[in-house]
Amino acid sequence: MKSSLKTLARIQKFSIDEQRKLLNEQLDVEEKILNALAALEDELVREKKFAEENPRIGDFGSYYKRYQAKREGLEDALAKVRQKIEQIRDVISDMFKEQKTYEIVDKNRAAVQQKNEEQKMQKTLDEIGTNAYIKHHKH
Repeated sequence: MKSSLKTLARIQKFSIDEQRKLLNEQLDVEEKILNALAALEDELVREKKFAEENPRIGDFGSYYKRYQAKREGLEDALAKVRQKIEQIRDVISDMFKEQKTYEIVDKNRAAVQQKNEEQKMQKTLDEIGTNAYIKHHKH
């Protein structure tokens, strides 16, 4: 039974590691989206400045519509990735709780086994003491 508990703990640790990898992947995606949003904002500032300096060249209104569409797309993607991140964190949290349960059960089993061994040893010592007492007082 003890080995099966250790096997479960190892499997749980592996599963947690896999979830951590998924979490790191999603955190990387989040960072890329945030960088893309920052780059988009920088581009908007440059385009706005260019439009102010060159009022007869280009169509800032069309650019701004494309900008808004890109921004909304990135914000939607960011919201989705953050939701995935939160879900993965919840899964990891639950897995840690389960792993802790395995550890507590294993610790309790070890304590019970130690207590049983100590009781057996004490019983043996008591028998030896009783036999020695009887042997000594027979004469």
